[in-house]
Amino acid sequence: MIYFTYIGLCANLIGSLFLAFSVSENPGGAHQLVEKKKVFLTVINKRRFNCGVWFLVGGFIIQLVGTIL
Repeated sequence: MIYFTYIGLCANLIGSLFLAFSVSENPGGAHQLVEKKKVFLTVINKRRFNCGVWFLVGGFIIQLVGTIL
């Protein structure tokens, strides 16, 4: 059942991309000064983050099922 492994890997890749792109610059322009340089604060898109976590969980479960079968 190698197809389960491939499907699980694709789901993990999609989940990782969702997690990576859930972090963005604060649209309000909030920042703090570190050594006299502006460092902009970030925000996390909760819907995209949760979707990425569920893709990762699903991908690992699919891979686990593929190895058991």
